Amino acid sequence: MKIKQYISCALAATLMLTAAVTGAVDKAHAQAQVQTYKASTSYSPEASQGQWSYQKRSGQVFSDLTYNAVNKRWDYNGSYPWVSSNAGHPGKDFDAVRKWVAPANGKISIRGTVRKGDDLGDGVTAIIQKDEETLWSSTIKNKSEVTPTGVSNIEVQQGTAVYFIINRVSSINNDHTVWDPDISFTPAEGSADDIIAHEPKKAIADTSASTTVNVLSCGAAADDNKDDYPAFAACLDQAKQLGKSLYVPQGTFHLGRILTLDGVSLKGAGSALTTLVSTDPEKGSIDIKGSGVHLTNLKHEYQSVVPRGSGANEKNSITVRGANDFLIDDIYVDKASTAGILVQGQASNGTISNSRVEATNADGIHITDGSSYITVSNNIVKAAGDDTIAVVSYLQDGPPVHHVTIKDNDTGYNSKARGIAVVGGNHIEIQGNSVKDTYMAGIYIAVEGSYNTANVNHVHIDSNLIDHTGTAKPQNHPNALVYASQGVIDNVTFSNNTFQNAAHRGLGVWGDGDIRNIFYTKNTLINSIGANTTFSKGIIHLAQNIGF
Repeated sequence: MKIKQYISCALAATLMLTAAVTGAVDKAHAQAQVQTYKASTSYSPEASQGQWSYQKRSGQVFSDLTYNAVNKRWDYNGSYPWVSSNAGHPGKDFDAVRKWVAPANGKISIRGTVRKGDDLGDGVTAIIQKDEETLWSSTIKNKSEVTPTGVSNIEVQQGTAVYFIINRVSSINNDHTVWDPDISFTPAEGSADDIIAHEPKKAIADTSASTTVNVLSCGAAADDNKDDYPAFAACLDQAKQLGKSLYVPQGTFHLGRILTLDGVSLKGAGSALTTLVSTDPEKGSIDIKGSGVHLTNLKHEYQSVVPRGSGANEKNSITVRGANDFLIDDIYVDKASTAGILVQGQASNGTISNSRVEATNADGIHITDGSSYITVSNNIVKAAGDDTIAVVSYLQDGPPVHHVTIKDNDTGYNSKARGIAVVGGNHIEIQGNSVKDTYMAGIYIAVEGSYNTANVNHVHIDSNLIDHTGTAKPQNHPNALVYASQGVIDNVTFSNNTFQNAAHRGLGVWGDGDIRNIFYTKNTLINSIGANTTFSKGIIHLAQNIGF
């Protein structure tokens, strides 16, 4: 009995000791399970430190930012959006994103307040998103701290991404946002020993031989009447990084903002198949920047337009902003609040061809601001709100427009000003065009004091058909007019042209400026209304003309 009792006591003691040890271990293990990931504590120039990384978002497409050692923040090309240790700032096209990736299966609870850096601006939208599910969002308008709700005990799987997103409301002015999220992570049972640093998911590089990125891959959807701009912005960014162009398939896509092609080409399935619709009549331009951009094979239209007003370039259909080696081909421009296609910023070596422009509130095609070596060919321009095709050089812009070729275009059709106009510029070739039914002169070569334009020199107008232009009263423009109210016009040559059916008079040269050598050689004038020629200024050279 005594031996048995001793054994029983020893066994009991052993069991009690084992239980105590096991309980202590379990308690220590449980305490070790809860892990804290604070954004500012784990912030690093290296991505994926402490499960955190830094990105930008357009629509639902995320891509990595780059660390800026000077500013000690992650940003996009040295600008917006950016993310710092405890704050972020969205950009015009991309949201600022701080990303955390779950190291194992388990649950998370999120703490930390959000506030604006100041009380200015129109605010930001702060969003917490788990993979594609929105957990919480709120518009933050001032420095008052806002605490996210509904973000406790959220189940996650290993590799689940949690995004802390700062989205602009409208303007990005004063959108500095202070946000230092803190995540408590509790692993699921059995996964505590499996926690590893998880590499954030990255976009898989396209290793195919294709040279394009399809906009559908970024979330755009044809014919759904939803704004596809975020998908376009994301795919343009992706295409630029990959050195590819952006392809837009058949269908109608809507754009809520100005679309910028900065060194990236965009191609549709054809101007009768692919349509881009700008929904903001004040900001609907497709902007072209950088080198080698081709915009081809699509239709661009405004859903609605507003009056021309001051002629802001944001309201054009297409604006070439200082680009070089660009091509605009097989584009159908249908309506614009200002110009159809505008070329500015000393753009150079560009071609606008095989396109159709109509129903604009300003010029159909306008070349200005020192641009050079531009070819405008085989286009149709109808019902423009001002000139159909114009070269304009303002003195305040510096060097004049030069070396422009305008050839084989079909223009007019009740356009509300001149047909083809050169108002300041030199070395301009106007060849083989048809101009008919414009309110003002079919061909207009001028220096205008009211617009303070540059001089004109070396303009050659050859083999054009000018038919029934100058229809507006009381202006009573001739089919072709050379006019100077200031400055100098010299070396303008008309050759092999046919001028017919003028609404009020045939040809004119007049004005108070200095008009010098004007040449008419082998032209045909068929005129039955008003004076055949009104040459009241300049040195007029006539040779082998018919009907003068």
